[in-house]
Amino acid sequence: MKVLKLKLFQETACYKKPFAFKVGETYPLPPYSTVKGMLHKILKVEEGSPPVPMRISIQGNYESKFVNYQSMYFFKPNETTKMPLNIHLLYNVQLIIHVDAVEEVLNRIVEGLKNLEEHLSLGRKEDLVRIDEVKYVEVKSYDPDLEGESFIIQNPIYIPVDSLPSDVDGINYRLNWKYNVVNGLRQWDKIDVKYVEEGTEITDEVQVDNDGEPGDLIYFNTTLI
Repeated sequence: MKVLKLKLFQETACYKKPFAFKVGETYPLPPYSTVKGMLHKILKVEEGSPPVPMRISIQGNYESKFVNYQSMYFFKPNETTKMPLNIHLLYNVQLIIHVDAVEEVLNRIVEGLKNLEEHLSLGRKEDLVRIDEVKYVEVKSYDPDLEGESFIIQNPIYIPVDSLPSDVDGINYRLNWKYNVVNGLRQWDKIDVKYVEEGTEITDEVQVDNDGEPGDLIYFNTTLI
């Protein structure tokens, strides 16, 4: 199976958690909906159009985390108020994203990246993205029983709970994926995942790409929808 692999860099990023109002807390990696939104922008999918069927695997690392002070403005009738807000920022973020979709969609993403009309961002508008590599890779299986050694995770990664290896644990998150508009409001479908750290050993069979040995780990978030 052929999928698209993106290597991205961000000097700073905040993937803000919902309902974090007094402190701008960030996820350690961008949630699925945030990455899909970036891909939809590349594909020029208009707001309100049906989502493009795809599935995503997200992994990556960052050098450090720091706190930035910002002012939050609230607009009310005849009044504007201001409140201080601490924003958690990730510094020097390296991301590896695998995208599975029909070939025509993957080709459109590649062409869209070559012909961007404005800069890409991931997280906040000011969290700019540098595209370090775009390539097609093949997905293959890595079986520790056949290879003679366990698979060691090289980058922190989101693993859906329903795909979690039997001997692996991590930090629980419920990540937005796609939404339906009901009575004018977005209702999100969420995916339960574990954020699994680098260095974790996996003894179950896993999927990896063919980009090096043994290749980068892949855990897609859903079926192809």
